[in-house]
Amino acid sequence: MPTLEHIIPYLAQIDTNRWYTNHGPLCAALQEQLARFWGLEYEHVALTTSATSGITLALNAHEVQPGLRCLMPSWTFTASAGAVVAAHLRPHFVDVRADTWCPDPTEMETLAQAPDVGAMLVVVPFGTPIDLAVWDGVSQRTGKPVIIDAAAAFDTLRADGPMPVAHCTTVVSMHATKVFGLGEGGAVLSRDPVLAERVRTLARFGFAGTRAAQLPGINAKISEYTAAVGLAGLDYWPRTRANWQAATALYRQHLPATLLPPGGCGDHWVTSTLNILWPDSATQLADTLAGQGIGSVSWWGTGCHTQPAYATCTRQPLPVTERLGHSALALPFWQDIGTEQVLRICATLTQALDSMDLNTAG
Repeated sequence: MPTLEHIIPYLAQIDTNRWYTNHGPLCAALQEQLARFWGLEYEHVALTTSATSGITLALNAHEVQPGLRCLMPSWTFTASAGAVVAAHLRPHFVDVRADTWCPDPTEMETLAQAPDVGAMLVVVPFGTPIDLAVWDGVSQRTGKPVIIDAAAAFDTLRADGPMPVAHCTTVVSMHATKVFGLGEGGAVLSRDPVLAERVRTLARFGFAGTRAAQLPGINAKISEYTAAVGLAGLDYWPRTRANWQAATALYRQHLPATLLPPGGCGDHWVTSTLNILWPDSATQLADTLAGQGIGSVSWWGTGCHTQPAYATCTRQPLPVTERLGHSALALPFWQDIGTEQVLRICATLTQALDSMDLNTAG
């Protein structure tokens, strides 16, 4: 996150402008700079308080009939399901492919033929590039909107990046845990300026130039203070990105070969999480790491379908999701992680792998 020295000049502008929220000049500047970063026009970006609210507003902006099902992976963070429910839709969980951690487009297209399916939500797993043009095709053929939950793909979506913004409405997170953060914040990206403006209208109580609400909106605007943090962060984004690259390179140098992150990670795109697939129980590995004073986290747990809030949602068989939930674990990962720390983590992983091999041989 930007430090005080970088934010202060923007705070001074707020004091001078005496404009604190409601789409002030700093918010407009942030929207303009982010649009350029993603290779878009100013009117194609709608800033929101979070990616969660952004997904909800994107579904609402597409005017999906309340009560219909929204096809979505269970293998995602629970906020994805919460956003669908907040849009008055019913999550219907589908499995993901083992090679992409993303739903199979053919299966989704087939399921979307059902009349009680109103939309699809596709999650970009931890910022790993997927083929968005494929999902544009699914949306066009079914006549139903596909929302891309690209929460962790801030850098992957950049103008010269590996996953350019397509036609499907895309939502990005700028939470403090992401590679670029505002503390709390999100953005809805749409090449349809009318739809993007509808999202902005929904985010400001439904107001569209007058004090009369044109749509049943909510308050999902960011303040000038949040915009100040974002502008400060963009000022030194190249350095931030280089830090993420360096952290990834450290792990690539020392991780056991079977645990290396996806190709292109830390080079063509950066992420703020480093997930591995452990050949046995991730819970047991977490305990082993904790025994050495090393933290870890299961970002997506065992899937949304195992969360009490969503346990009754309808779903397809989820064998891959269940395997991923059993074996996926994120290692300690931050911008200035040091060589000594990475060496200790990787040595513990190597020892654990060796112990597994010995047990298997025995």
